[in-house]
Amino acid sequence: MSAVLSPRSPAPQPKGYFGRALIIGAVIELALVAGLIWVSNQKSPPPPPKPKRIAIHMVQPPKPKPVPPPPKPVVHPKPLPKPIPHPVPKPVPHPIPHPVVHHAPTPKPLVAKTPMPMAPVVPPAPPVTPPPPPPPAPSPALAQAAIARYAALVRAQVQSDAHVPEAVRLMHLSGTAVISFELTPSGQLLWARLAQSSGVGAIDRAALQAVKSGAYPPFTKDMPKKATVFDVEVHLSANS
Repeated sequence: MSAVLSPRSPAPQPKGYFGRALIIGAVIELALVAGLIWVSNQKSPPPPPKPKRIAIHMVQPPKPKPVPPPPKPVVHPKPLPKPIPHPVPKPVPHPIPHPVVHHAPTPKPLVAKTPMPMAPVVPPAPPVTPPPPPPPAPSPALAQAAIARYAALVRAQVQSDAHVPEAVRLMHLSGTAVISFELTPSGQLLWARLAQSSGVGAIDRAALQAVKSGAYPPFTKDMPKKATVFDVEVHLSANS
């Protein structure tokens, strides 16, 4: 029995089916693209950490030093016994008889007696004369008056010994310098210095030189017996 198949006409598609198919395809395509983008943006997980290796070195313990064997005891040989010496018998000496001679007794020498030394005679010491007492110190009023008279004498001597420098004469200068100096009671100069300047160096030097080169008399009896400081004014000008 044979069957004859005749071609059938396609069934009619409903309206709007093709449009829905396009929308579904677009949605699926967008979903695939979004999935691909999301997968590409995901970071790959970090690789697992490598396991740390711990190196263990086997250290051999130091070998113990060999203990040296104990020293062998030193055996000293026993000393041989010394032979015992036998005493040699000494010969017995026989006394030889000597004739007995009788001598006369020797007289003792006579010793001269030395006289005892006499004590030296010390002459009596001369009487000690005490030094004369120092003269009484002058009264303060007398001492001041004596110092004033001596200072006036010294001032006149220094002024007369002062020489006017040539520069002062040529420049027609003038001035008064004060010189301080110390004298001993014998009139010896100990030191001298410029106490007040005249304002002109040449005058100051000339006044100081006049004091240093002067010879001064000793102090008078009413002056104190000690070094004294004096101040003297020395005036120099072109007309001096």
